[in-house]
Amino acid sequence: MLARLPVEVQAAAEAAFVLFRRDPFHPALANHELVDTKKGRHRKVSRSITVTRRYRAIYVVDGSTNVWYWIGSHEDYNNFVGRM
Repeated sequence: MLARLPVEVQAAAEAAFVLFRRDPFHPALANHELVDTKKGRHRKVSRSITVTRRYRAIYVVDGSTNVWYWIGSHEDYNNFVGRM
């Protein structure tokens, strides 16, 4: 999924991931829980972080591991989480 994104977004995602590993709740990441709208395709108890103004990543906590499983544009994000 990451490889299909523009190079500059890949770099921003890598930087966001480094910051996330240091502090998952750093204000720059705007980390928040996703609401289950029953229309989205995201996993229950997923959380979202901001990669850039236009791109978001979604992850879940699996035990003591944070698993990033989706990244895309904000428009695709809205479709994925069922906000559109």
